[in-house]
Amino acid sequence: MLDMIAPEKPIATHEPVIRVTDLSKTYHDGLFRKRKIEALKKVSLEVGQGEIFGLLGPNGAGKTTLIKVLLGIVHKTSGEATLMGHPAGRRAGRQRVGYLPEGHRIPRHLTGNSTLEFYGSLSGLSVAETRRRRGELLDVVGLSDWGRTNVTKYSKGMLQRLGLAQAMLHKPDVLVLDEPTSALDISVQAQVLNLLLALQETLGLAYLFISHDISVVEHMCDHLLVMKRGRVIEAGETETVLAHP
Repeated sequence: MLDMIAPEKPIATHEPVIRVTDLSKTYHDGLFRKRKIEALKKVSLEVGQGEIFGLLGPNGAGKTTLIKVLLGIVHKTSGEATLMGHPAGRRAGRQRVGYLPEGHRIPRHLTGNSTLEFYGSLSGLSVAETRRRRGELLDVVGLSDWGRTNVTKYSKGMLQRLGLAQAMLHKPDVLVLDEPTSALDISVQAQVLNLLLALQETLGLAYLFISHDISVVEHMCDHLLVMKRGRVIEAGETETVLAHP
């Protein structure tokens, strides 16, 4: 079971899947771009194989900017960041990462099946390969009976589970999950979180889990980094960090 979606190659246990050292990102705004906005200020962290690592902080803390630097969507100003041992933004590292962005949108004309074919093509998979994997993926996320149904008929929780399926389609070693329970009611949140925990335990994936909700990261994460206005406020084991006032 899960052969179709399990990562293909084991990762060396001594190498963090994500490493960030003194990472800074400054934007320039205003007249003649003179105003500086420091979105990240010397942020450091390491995520090990099979670890669930949480980023906690309010909106504007720098969490999503950090993810964008790791994925090569924006360029760092200074510091270092690597994915799977490759410099942030390099294709070799990105190919090993599955990404579920906050508030992801799926084109309304697609079904569950065609959604996976669409995103599979973006990941470099052939239609034939996607079709070999999609049945097991939809079954794993609880959508096995919905593959032929248009996504306009999906609930918010179903759309989130379909988003998780697309993030796992290319057999990543790391999942980057940006507010995966945002806008979900409590019962659906619990379903999504329990699914993520079951997948992590079965497949040994590492998660970088971004949230502003303390109750979510407390339930999910082994280690936690708290951010505010681009800075690291506190970091360590989740229980220890949350024990501090």
